[in-house]
Amino acid sequence: MGGTLARAMLAAGHTVTVWNRTKGRTDELVAAGALEAQAPSSAVAASPLVVMCTIDKVACETVLQMSEVSGLLTSKTVVNLSTGSSDDARRISEFVEQQGGRYIDGGIMAYPRDIGKPGTTILYSGNEPGFSEHRKVLQSMAGNAVFLGNDAGTASVVYLALYAYYFGAVTAFMEGAALAEKAAVGPEAFRKLSGIVETMLADGLVDITRRLNEGNYSGDQATINVHHAGQTAVREAYIQDGIGYETTKAYMSYLEKAQREGNGDKDIAAMYSAVKTRN
Repeated sequence: MGGTLARAMLAAGHTVTVWNRTKGRTDELVAAGALEAQAPSSAVAASPLVVMCTIDKVACETVLQMSEVSGLLTSKTVVNLSTGSSDDARRISEFVEQQGGRYIDGGIMAYPRDIGKPGTTILYSGNEPGFSEHRKVLQSMAGNAVFLGNDAGTASVVYLALYAYYFGAVTAFMEGAALAEKAAVGPEAFRKLSGIVETMLADGLVDITRRLNEGNYSGDQATINVHHAGQTAVREAYIQDGIGYETTKAYMSYLEKAQREGNGDKDIAAMYSAVKTRN
């Protein structure tokens, strides 16, 4: 991913200095016009904006804490696009600020194939002046640069939450496709049909969030009990055809918890309370 980010900045006409701990990993970038740094300190010294993309935030932190690097952070804006926790982000932010620098944490909401496109999103939070100053450079990596506030930990939380939603949906799609295939409806045909559910989902999420905001859980559309009965039929179909159904199990476990909480006659939005606590 780091190389793809660098290529996007190069394509936008920016001067990019690159460093990688593995020898040879920057050769293609240098051939494309990047300047190669022989050490991380050289890369940091080369620009007022330092974009880091490592295996995780701890690896990024390790580099920043090198004595030859930390001493160069004064007046630098560090953008960390590595995966990690909100605690990691806040801790690194504090360290960078102690060195006189500005820290922005980020979450890339895309695969490498979409980097550099105007509709691609990267979430950011942290130092707002730094974000504003370097917005155009950041938008060369992903046109939809979304700033979520001054708390460096916010972007990480929202990033993880959105990917939990995304991969849950991907898994549910695969389970549904496997079931549909038993009826001779292949994955591509099922994907085209899935647009029906996507429309339902968009409408359903609007209704759910409205109900959560209003505290209105009346079961005027379909109660949790009705959802559970319908999902029981879905579960039996999976069992009969010998297909994995982990997302259905998870959904039913939340429905059953909501029923135990006395919310069986309420709208599906009432299941949110069952999701928010683990016990």
